[in-house]
Amino acid sequence: MPSFVPSVCGRTMNLSSFKLLALIALSIAMSSVASADIIIGGSTLNGNFNADTSTDDSRPFTETPFWENIGTGTQDQEATRTTLPNTDGSRNAVLSHDEAKVFGMNTGYSILEGDVFDIGYDWRDAFNWNDATDQVQVSLFVTADDTIGGTRTNLVQVLSGLSTTNNTYETVDQNGVYTAVAGDSAKILFVGIDTISDDGGGFGRLDDFTLEVTPIPEPSSVAFVGLMFGLVALRRRK
Repeated sequence: MPSFVPSVCGRTMNLSSFKLLALIALSIAMSSVASADIIIGGSTLNGNFNADTSTDDSRPFTETPFWENIGTGTQDQEATRTTLPNTDGSRNAVLSHDEAKVFGMNTGYSILEGDVFDIGYDWRDAFNWNDATDQVQVSLFVTADDTIGGTRTNLVQVLSGLSTTNNTYETVDQNGVYTAVAGDSAKILFVGIDTISDDGGGFGRLDDFTLEVTPIPEPSSVAFVGLMFGLVALRRRK
């Protein structure tokens, strides 16, 4: 029985042309596999808190690019220090249970339905941190008017877990913390970093914050790839 070779636009393809088209489909399939894009991380939007190159130890939010204080206090609140460094020996964020200080950022990212978000960071306990109750809390949120001070709707709030080793940075990798729904589309994404505590008064440190998004593949690419692999399957059955 002769092998089946599909036709395109009324023309029967020879086997070489069919193989070439199959290779093209495979290439598109590989490129269509969703990969994570960095929104915050490293020097991107000062995820490593090192954009401020001052040699001074304590620095306020006014000198900390991209980050701002969304707590009840002013932008003169302490934001970063060079003491208690992470493994890279660099500047890091100072967290506290005081509601006057909450790290916030307008990421500038416009959400698409189906976006999947991952977060990560290094953190450690510091002065008066209660290892039995205290945790870091990261919030992804949107607002009614796409400004960071607008009426807020939390998409997700994710906790670090309790400190397991005193005076030591621990790594948090939390994948797929939120998948955007249709109602989130075209809204600007905001980030908040805070702490939760039963007794208050403690401090922590945070460094190397990352926020990544994995968008869904373009529908046209998915449809084309599905068509080509359907043809491949059909040819094998003939």
